[in-house]
Amino acid sequence: MDIIPVLDLMKGRVVHATRGNRESYRPIESVLTSSSAPLPVAKALRRETGCEAFYVADLDALQGRGHQDEAIRSLAGRLGVDLWIDAAIADPVSADRLLKAGAARVIVGSETLPSLKAWREIREALLPGQLLFSLDVGSDGVLSLCPALRGLGPCAALDVLSKEGLSQVILLTLDQVGTGRGPDLPALSAVRAAFPPLSLIAGGGVRSPDDLRRLTTLGVSGVLVATSLHRGWITAADLRDFRRDG
Repeated sequence: MDIIPVLDLMKGRVVHATRGNRESYRPIESVLTSSSAPLPVAKALRRETGCEAFYVADLDALQGRGHQDEAIRSLAGRLGVDLWIDAAIADPVSADRLLKAGAARVIVGSETLPSLKAWREIREALLPGQLLFSLDVGSDGVLSLCPALRGLGPCAALDVLSKEGLSQVILLTLDQVGTGRGPDLPALSAVRAAFPPLSLIAGGGVRSPDDLRRLTTLGVSGVLVATSLHRGWITAADLRDFRRDG
């Protein structure tokens, strides 16, 4: 299972994301670095995890307040890892802009997807390896501008999306993000059972090495992590043990 650190960017800083309440986000405080600037935080996370990819959320773009393309260019040019970028992509033009800024993969988030037609257009414009879908789930179901997805449960939404050429998905449970309450194992288990061929990446709430082991047992192919690394709940030594045992 791949460990994918998260960088939540807002106003030129890495912030601590908690339960999707973006107005309350503050610059990250981390045991790994005293900085909240994107590049030092990313370097510290890479040293700790030995990761091959970062998930980068451009929160300014997601809130319609500009974008972090310059920060993305800097990270792409100096980190030497793949960047998966979530930046309110809703059409092929904005997806192409991110690829030119240095994204290895463009994330289309359900939250900002206007329609299934828009998904089809983006999917047709990009190579399969350049694209990834994030199913953003809140307390009232899937968050989306798309009427065909809005408010559905994860399995119902994936039943729709599976007919739209989806082969890999991030299941991002926003109520768990930044809380350390543990991943949403019931939702992940239900998705895994309903869609065996789907490559599943978990996001939200991971707090300990035991959570990583549980997700591996479920057949999850990757996991997004941030708070657990910055708080020291999961360490480099834990990850070495996890990889050795795996």
